[in-house]
Amino acid sequence: MADFLDSSRMVLYNFPQIKRKDASIMRQPEKMGKQNFGTYITQKRKSAGLTQEELAAKLYVTNTTVSKWERGLSYPDITLVTDICRELSISEHEFFTACDDLAAGREKKDATAYRKLRRGWQNFFLTCYVTALIICFICNLAVFHTLSWFWIVLTSLLLAFSFTNVPLIVQKEKGVACLSAATVSLFLLLFSCWIDSKGLWLGFGIAVTAVCLALPWGMYLFWRFCPRRRWLPAAMMGSITVWTFLLVLLCVGVQGGNLLQAFRFTAFSYLPVWGIFAIAVYVPLHRCLKAGFICLIADFAIPFFNVGFDRLLGEQPRLALQAYWDWSDLSRFFQFQAENIRMNVYLFAFGLLAALLVTAIGMILQIRRWHRHS
Repeated sequence: MADFLDSSRMVLYNFPQIKRKDASIMRQPEKMGKQNFGTYITQKRKSAGLTQEELAAKLYVTNTTVSKWERGLSYPDITLVTDICRELSISEHEFFTACDDLAAGREKKDATAYRKLRRGWQNFFLTCYVTALIICFICNLAVFHTLSWFWIVLTSLLLAFSFTNVPLIVQKEKGVACLSAATVSLFLLLFSCWIDSKGLWLGFGIAVTAVCLALPWGMYLFWRFCPRRRWLPAAMMGSITVWTFLLVLLCVGVQGGNLLQAFRFTAFSYLPVWGIFAIAVYVPLHRCLKAGFICLIADFAIPFFNVGFDRLLGEQPRLALQAYWDWSDLSRFFQFQAENIRMNVYLFAFGLLAALLVTAIGMILQIRRWHRHS
């Protein structure tokens, strides 16, 4: 196997009994006949009629990860062994014997321990759910002589079961199975609550629940079917923004209110969010410098939100923008006086000082990076 354990530190960690002089032997390519581990995975993938992209999609990893496996630059995580064997139509014994090195036995033991842990986790939650259902069933019948709130407990436990047990039971398409089970359980929970309370809120509850569920379903569809391109994070962020406006539209339509003003508030609130997102994802700067810019945006959001929201409401700002630069009495920050509006000024001042410090450190690190690459 071509450099199956990429780092001598990992070798020495997993096998402390191996001396350091033997670590160099561990790093040498180990052969299974005439083929190394990467070639073995490549041939099995081609025999299964899969491309690297298709295998990566089925395993929920990136194309680069599969490429590194086949080039012998890294090895799969232990949690992926079962899925790899299933997709390549091989047994776990074949997988581990494909690399005739000292790590094979260790990896096989880890896989067995991982399967036992999964089984124990699944049985633990299942036992807890069944015990809770039996107790609630008996109590509900004994006290009310009918089943009333028991259905709320049942559907609540079904919702929890969707997140704790379904991912361990389903072998393929875990994401869609988990979301589907959670969606059905959530609507059943909503219906059982309505049966118990007999209110007029069911239609509104279903509409809000449907809009809320549109977000995780949309994120899943983006991640599952859209190609991994540079614009994908922006598309997902745009979807979240549109989803927020739809939720505001629904709430205003049901509860009443000024829709235009609600949209203005929502758009104004998203301005710093989009600024932080653009810097974090697309600006090619040192991480410390990006953190400084993000801190500056978050800090300046304090005065502009306070003043901007007052303006949108058509009211006179309780504190003008110029007042945020009045730092003549910062010592009063530690005195909890009745004039809480001044607390915003003090928070802005201390936040600005901290943001400038982080930005200055980031500029130094960014300049050093430019010098190294020049």
